[in-house]
Amino acid sequence: MATAGETLAAAKASAEARAVVAGIGLMIFAGFTSSMMHIGVRYVSQHIPAIETVLLRSVFTLIVTLPVFLAVGRASWRCNNLGLQVIRGCVGVCSMATWYYALGEMPLADAGALSFTTAIFVTLGAALWFHEPVGLRRWSAVAIGLLGAMVVLKPGQGVISWAAIAAIVSSALWAASLLLAKELGKFDSVVTITFYQPLMIVPWAALGSLPVWVTPSQEVWLALAVMGVLAALANYAMVKAFNIADASVIIPADYVRLLWMVGWGYALFGEVPGLSTWVGAALIIGATFFITVREQQLARGKRNQSANDG
Repeated sequence: MATAGETLAAAKASAEARAVVAGIGLMIFAGFTSSMMHIGVRYVSQHIPAIETVLLRSVFTLIVTLPVFLAVGRASWRCNNLGLQVIRGCVGVCSMATWYYALGEMPLADAGALSFTTAIFVTLGAALWFHEPVGLRRWSAVAIGLLGAMVVLKPGQGVISWAAIAAIVSSALWAASLLLAKELGKFDSVVTITFYQPLMIVPWAALGSLPVWVTPSQEVWLALAVMGVLAALANYAMVKAFNIADASVIIPADYVRLLWMVGWGYALFGEVPGLSTWVGAALIIGATFFITVREQQLARGKRNQSANDG
């Protein structure tokens, strides 16, 4: 007969296993809904400018998520560093606008592969901004990831495009947005940071949309509304996944997003990824995975050290 301690340990292991399965499932769902939103971006980009897409999609996302934040109460909008929130909103607008431009102009598979460079830029930014120590192994992973991006871009072959450059710039800007969120964590709660992101994006995107405004058709309005819902679902699923399971466990599930984008690109637009896309994606994903696992190991070591010191 099992002892009480063994029963408790078995129950804990079972709960952890269920959390891992749920986290992986949520991450796959987030990738699927994101890829569906990217199809919407490709469609509306034929009718309205990228910055206008950013504005209207963000408005619909706010409409969908506002009841949730109102239910939380004043904690959602109690901000202790409005200036940094405004700056993050500006960075977020630029990141989304360049990303939507890239999605509208280049193969979905190539854009998806380049989007995974965000973790690489986060590592670079953390070293430069927060002066976080980065060892030889992580620097090597960064170099390999950047090499993978170069493979996808194919410089020197006369095929590098502004859209591909925009995808890289978008990843770098999104990394900056994530680092700004980390800095904001010293002042505001996660709920507040999440609430203010679309709230700050809307006015910046509105300013950018005024000179190039094109009134959307009914079909485009519908697509934008669906995109807003999909964005809210993807964000919730991703945040929830990170809350219930370790990043090193669930991050590989996010790579399935590339397969969704390859599938949609082939089925809807007749796009067939070349060898360079697959090789570059493998290098980028491998480097990103290593960086994620290494970050988890370092964080776990710090927690253990703190526990021992205590």
